[in-house]
Amino acid sequence: MPVLTLCFSVYPNLMINRYGPWMDTNVVTPTGPNTCVVHFDYFLEADLLPRVDDKFVEESLAASGRVQAEDTWLCEKVQGGMESPGYGSGRYAPAMEAAMFHFHNRLWRDLTAAEE
Repeated sequence: MPVLTLCFSVYPNLMINRYGPWMDTNVVTPTGPNTCVVHFDYFLEADLLPRVDDKFVEESLAASGRVQAEDTWLCEKVQGGMESPGYGSGRYAPAMEAAMFHFHNRLWRDLTAAEE
């Protein structure tokens, strides 16, 4: 049976991910111009609780932790690259990043509107 996978972003800083019986939320809180903290919460379908043991939960959280660590590493490398003298602004993969481009445009509009 295929695993249901859904990912949603709620502007400006909430991500909701659903992977089979698991759901997690990620709330991104800016801590400076180039830094943030991400808060994670995990949820499991209630009807599965009687059928899963602590080992399943621990292994699932560990797998999620590995993915989050990889994502953190990638984000830090991208941020470092953007701060390097060789970086030129522009879209990297326009066909693949429409949602990110929309987010950045909306954020820019909201931030600059506050200045008016």
